[in-house]
Amino acid sequence: MSKDKWKDRIITAAEVAELYNSYPGHWLLLEVLETGPSGRASKFKLLAHAEHKDALYDFLMEDEDWDWSKKYIMVYADPNYQCEI
Repeated sequence: MSKDKWKDRIITAAEVAELYNSYPGHWLLLEVLETGPSGRASKFKLLAHAEHKDALYDFLMEDEDWDWSKKYIMVYADPNYQCEI
């Protein structure tokens, strides 16, 4: 499946494992768009991915839409482990 399918779309919690498997060995920067009643994230948007975590910090520093009120998650898509988000 094409990696482009993740660009500019809302990703549900059920789809995160598929996203994780699409970018093995990469760091993923996800914006949390919605949380459930328990506070657990339920909808995300992939903002960026990179082999090195520092590239995601750079992305955030240069992002004109960055805001203190937004929630972000950085996760390493380790091909040796199952996604547990």
